[in-house]
Amino acid sequence: MIVRAVSIIVLVLIAGFLNLGASSAATVAKIKFPYSPMSWNSLPWWMAKEAGHFEKNGLSVDLFYEGASSVIVQAMLAGEANFAGLAGPAVVSNVISGGDVIQIAAVVKTFTVPMFSAPHIKEVAQLKGQKVAVSRFGSISHIAAQNIFQKAGVTGATVLQSGGTPESAAMLMSGAVAAAMVPPPQSIMLKENGFRELVSVKQFRQWNIPVVENGVAARRSFIDKNPDVAKRMVRAAFEGIKTIYDNKGLAKKTLAKYTKVNDEKILEESYRFSVEALSKEGSMPQEAFAALVEQLVSQKSIDEAASKKLPLTAYFDNRFVNELEKEGFFKKLW
Repeated sequence: MIVRAVSIIVLVLIAGFLNLGASSAATVAKIKFPYSPMSWNSLPWWMAKEAGHFEKNGLSVDLFYEGASSVIVQAMLAGEANFAGLAGPAVVSNVISGGDVIQIAAVVKTFTVPMFSAPHIKEVAQLKGQKVAVSRFGSISHIAAQNIFQKAGVTGATVLQSGGTPESAAMLMSGAVAAAMVPPPQSIMLKENGFRELVSVKQFRQWNIPVVENGVAARRSFIDKNPDVAKRMVRAAFEGIKTIYDNKGLAKKTLAKYTKVNDEKILEESYRFSVEALSKEGSMPQEAFAALVEQLVSQKSIDEAASKKLPLTAYFDNRFVNELEKEGFFKKLW
């Protein structure tokens, strides 16, 4: 009888462990996560993957580079993904058009695309009447350039769309433009060839311009039904940022893995940019979206009348960041 009783207890315990395992497996959320750009800006997602933060938070995340933010948004609206690493004009444009891709966390809250110029250009004021290259009209590089002109009181500069960061750098080196918006790694090449960093990331930070340059985006229709998954995504992203600060070696190794760049100078510069620009908390300032909407209207990228019909909260949702804040997550993390 004792042997039989023990056997039953053992079987019950085994069944319990099996059910627990099945339950745990069932809670793992499979997430497709497109992102842009292919630079240090995307390091929070790469680090969350490499350091195991996604898995720790019950997320099986498939990271993949998709290119332009507008392309990512279209893929999300088509149902190909419910989360992505992006921010900026594409989020606002899709909401104005009736889409439900919104911002749920900010990881970069300053402009990080420096302006480089030909050696003879020593101040922004000299760009009046000159040509300046940005990657694409309506992009973050375009918005950043506009803010520079506004701060410096420059009018009459002609902004040209190059098609991408490498193309912007090439236009500057060829003399086709007097200045260009160029982040690492191409900015390092420009420095080595004598081009001037006319406006740095440090200058942008000093200006304290409200902006969300990169972050976690999501489909509102999905997160309303799956709020816990969204919260875990935000938590994993900021755990990734903490690891970037704490483990420089792993951060540079991860940068090299995803960007396919092994040049130590480029990796060091990219890491420097990341620790200078990545935010330690994810709330999104309403004024950042107010400024972005105003700039997109001025560019005629969105319809002014349509924008006035929507509250600024249509573009973002701080509830997951706020919940983590109330739980003491960010305080404990840092």
